[in-house]
Amino acid sequence: MAKDFHLSNQSDLPLVSVCIPACNSEVTLGETLETVLAQDYPRLDVVVSDNQSTDRTKAIVLQYAEHGVRYCWHSEGRSAWAANMPDYIGGFNHWDFLLSQGRGKYLCLFHSDDLYEPSIVRRQVEVMQAHPQVGAVFTRMRTIGEDSRPIRMGTSVLPDGLRGCQTVDFLTLLNAVLAHGDFLPTPSVMLRRLVVEKMGGFDERQFLTAADLEMWLRIARKGYEIAIIDQPLLKYRISPRQRGGQYTKQRTTPADFFGVLDHYLSQPGVLAIVLPQSLALYELQRANDHVFCAMKLLVQGNIAKALARLREALYWRHFVTAYQHPRPLFKLILGLLLLISTYVGLGMFLGKFVHTIYNFQNTWKRKPVVFYKRD
Repeated sequence: MAKDFHLSNQSDLPLVSVCIPACNSEVTLGETLETVLAQDYPRLDVVVSDNQSTDRTKAIVLQYAEHGVRYCWHSEGRSAWAANMPDYIGGFNHWDFLLSQGRGKYLCLFHSDDLYEPSIVRRQVEVMQAHPQVGAVFTRMRTIGEDSRPIRMGTSVLPDGLRGCQTVDFLTLLNAVLAHGDFLPTPSVMLRRLVVEKMGGFDERQFLTAADLEMWLRIARKGYEIAIIDQPLLKYRISPRQRGGQYTKQRTTPADFFGVLDHYLSQPGVLAIVLPQSLALYELQRANDHVFCAMKLLVQGNIAKALARLREALYWRHFVTAYQHPRPLFKLILGLLLLISTYVGLGMFLGKFVHTIYNFQNTWKRKPVVFYKRD
């Protein structure tokens, strides 16, 4: 493999630390470690940080000690500032601690329930070595279920404007995220150690569950480029145990994603260089999110807050933006129906019906892909 880098021996290759945060991960951790140890890149430093697990996470990691896997324990619990936040998920201070334990020139932040193609580390190192200005490298992802089989949710795709781009700068990345949402899978990221040290930690206190996206934008804002390998080298597991999924299922307030983007749009000079179409699509995303929150508020019987969300969503300019985008347009029309039904006293009924359809659709998307053999 070393010949791919045109180096005379493996010791010349940069050391890569694969940092894996774990919390009660006994069900999936062994399978994840197998895919990490199967990498075709030879210079790996694998470290698993245990965030106060109460299951067999530690025992599983120690089974791999003879393969060089290191175990460390993260003792810090809930942050003091989150003491009165019952829905607080947390974890970013754990990521900061874990990254500090890595010894390599490059640091991967892989996750304990995901699986990795054998070439992901090598491909990312190749990008880092070829582009010294790159601070972080991502890949696309393929979704899998609890049994590790592909599911109907499918494979992620890059926005049209980013396909074929080796690297992107802050403005390009910001416009793409404004228009298309967050398409950077955190469990695929490789970071340059020097960049991590310059950036400081994840700002979870301000950006909550979207602190990872803020970090990637911060890296780009500081002048580093972001690279995305246009291949699905990560198998991203969808599971009811995922904290992010639990957050999405429960929330009735705007996604933390919008707090990150609003923060960057408020920075001096940024709004003036953002493409108008990207900004319009961003506001359309926000309108769709208001409809999503209103649906759940109606299920809970909170009519007043649901109406407030729907009124924020249903501006004519959003319908104009959505004219050539069928899915966002459908959500706006759904929001209009929810608004009308609420005014005539049927909002809770329609909200519960729509919520049932939404749950059914999510369940269907999480079903395994069935491949039929041809006769």
